[in-house]
Amino acid sequence: MDVKRIHEILGACAGSVDSTGKPLPGTEIVDVWYDVALKPDKVHEHADEMANILQDWPAESWDAPVPALGKELIYLTVGGVLGSQTDALVLFAFGKLLDWWDVLEPGNMLGLAKDDPDGIRMAGMGMISIMGWRVAAKA
Repeated sequence: MDVKRIHEILGACAGSVDSTGKPLPGTEIVDVWYDVALKPDKVHEHADEMANILQDWPAESWDAPVPALGKELIYLTVGGVLGSQTDALVLFAFGKLLDWWDVLEPGNMLGLAKDDPDGIRMAGMGMISIMGWRVAAKA
């Protein structure tokens, strides 16, 4: 799997916010427990390429088994595959924007607010995950 290209695509899709956190024109905030600023037009532009890259999702990383796409994947595991937990969360937002998968996190699973200490602790321990893989990659 071309991890370097994944990082390049995610960087190209990064959006911008102002000093108050409000998205600048062309940017959308995607909630994956943490707010991720993305440019939807860029996400759609790179969707087919990203889907094709992810078709080569590894079965192992760092000498440990990795669940297949479609199974539940926590951001800590995806971060291990990508070499960046931040990019794992950006990838989660990228796929959520395209409806490729569902993002599971303390808010939508347990009804916890983002400022709830238990939710913060759970998220930090890995309770942010994706499930599903609703993509038919193009050759």
